[in-house]
Formats: sequence, C-alpha cells, structure tokens
Amino acid sequence: MSEHVLRVTDLETSFTRDKKEIKILRGVNFAIRKGEILGLVGESGSGKSLTSLSIMQLFHGTTGKIVNGSIHFNGEDLTKMSESAIRKIRGKQMAMIFQEPMTSLNPVLKIGKQLMEAIEMHLKLPKNESRHHAIQMLKNVGIGRAEEIIYEYPHQLSGGMRQRVMIAMAMACHPNLLIADEPTTALDVTIQAQILELMKKLKEENETAILLITHDLGVVAEMCDRVVVMYAGQVVEEADVFELFASPKHPYTQGLIASVPKIGDNKEILDSINGQVPSPQNMPNGCKFAPRCNQAMSVCHEESPPTVNISTTRQCSCWLYATKDVKVNA
Repeated sequence: MSEHVLRVTDLETSFTRDKKEIKILRGVNFAIRKGEILGLVGESGSGKSLTSLSIMQLFHGTTGKIVNGSIHFNGEDLTKMSESAIRKIRGKQMAMIFQEPMTSLNPVLKIGKQLMEAIEMHLKLPKNESRHHAIQMLKNVGIGRAEEIIYEYPHQLSGGMRQRVMIAMAMACHPNLLIADEPTTALDVTIQAQILELMKKLKEENETAILLITHDLGVVAEMCDRVVVMYAGQVVEEADVFELFASPKHPYTQGLIASVPKIGDNKEILDSINGQVPSPQNMPNGCKFAPRCNQAMSVCHEESPPTVNISTTRQCSCWLYATKDVKVNA
C-alpha cells in the first residue's frame, strides 16, 4: 500500500472565455496508492469532474488546458507526454467511468463493437475471444441478456443499462487506475450495491487504485479508504475516511456531513450550507468558502489559508488551524 499509482501536484487548469483565461482548478494536490479507493467529494461546481478530465487529458475540442503542476501516473508525468502516448495508456492502464453515458457512448455503433474495440486494441485478443470477454464483462455488471445486448445500440437501452455498459468498458482491461465519476447515479439501489461490490472486487483482485467521485457520502463511508474534499477548485481537507466522519475539521466538510439526514432525527428541515459555490469568474478574496462560513474571521476574507498538517494522516486548508501550534505546508 505504499506505492503511489497517481500523484497530482499543484494542478492548475484553466479555460479561455472571451479571450480571457479563467482558472478553474487552483493548486490541487493528492495521491492514490496501489489498491486504495480515494473519495473525491464536494458540491456541484467544486471541480471534481474537471480534476478527472485533467488526469485523463480529455480537453479535445475545448479551450481547457493544464497551466501548472504535474500528474504522475506510474512514475511518469502525463502533462509532458504526447497525445499518442497518452492514448495508449487510456483504456488499458487508466480508465474512466463517465457520469453521462449517453454522451460517452457512440450512438451509431453497437454495444459489442464499442466494448470489443478497446479489448482488441489493448489486450490483443482475437475477435472471438474479444466477443466472449465483452459478453462476460456485461454479465459481471448485472446485464443478464448480454449475448443480445452486444448487438444493440445505445438508444435501445435504459439509462441504467447504458451506465452499466460504461462500467463494463472501463473495467474490461483491468486498469491500474479507475476513475469513477458518479458511477451509480442512474442505477437503482440493488444494482448500485452490485456495481460497488464489483469495484471492490476489482480493487482486491488486481490491486486497482480507484478515484471515486461522488455526492453520496454514504457511498464514501462504505467504499473509501481516504477522502479528499474539494471546494471552488481547491482541496480544503484530506483525511482517512473514519477520521473525516468522526471529526470533520474544515467548516465546509462539517456542513456537508451535517446535511446528511440521520436515522432517528426528528428535524422538519434538514441542515444546509447557506449560499452556493462561487463562479470561477467571480471568486472572493481570501478563503473561497469564507462568504458561506459561520466561523469566518477577518483574515479569512483577506488571505487564502495555508494547508495545515493537523496530523500525519490529515490536512486542512483553514485559518482556524493555521493559528494553532501545528505544522503549516509552505
């Protein structure tokens, strides 16, 4: 568990709009070890999905680009690799389950063709074996009539079925790193449990590192070893999953966990965090969460907080801890 499959360091990603460069990700840092599941959580607009797209280098047809930082995968910096070199890695060593399967599957190609394309390219299997492997992968994700599905088109499947096809495609080549962006959003609870169990099995059998992006803190508690909390394009807290839920440190993390309904609560109105994530074009000064924070001090509105090592297993970017006797990362 000591080998880092992925290490993201000081990652900054921007987009150009009206000839103006707008920074979205701001100094993102985290690492994933072999055989570890790292949860990436935060509200919509926090930068979670863009972080995954940056790792996969999927900016074709957009103005997006990485402007600073490094992304080391198996010891090699992806930001310095050519597109052709990264293409050989995608799908085989590093795969992604996308949040919207209908926009990710090719509407004019049959399901089997799309599954077999990656299998034939990366595993070098003959056509008959590729078809058998594709059918088996569909069965693994809970598709019963897999032999028929391979001859159907994406529009003939339900949203949940399409999502399961995407998961089968991502897992087909047994990648070293699996990035799962809301992998169970369109699935009912029975299939969700099956998919999560399948991801656990992949992790255990192949020591696959998994970056799990989700809004569901229940899934995080069930699946993850460690958790990274993002807000406004930055990492605000990182901790072991048990530590995070037992004692969240950042006010934003505290708000997220407090907003989850609990069995036995008799509240008529659920707890919530006032306000919303700021737009990249109109970021506040100082701490980006300060305008929504009920513990904000004057310094929070003036200067960005440093990243503080609260312990050997957790970090937090908050002035509440920077003023105490703890180590501050330069």
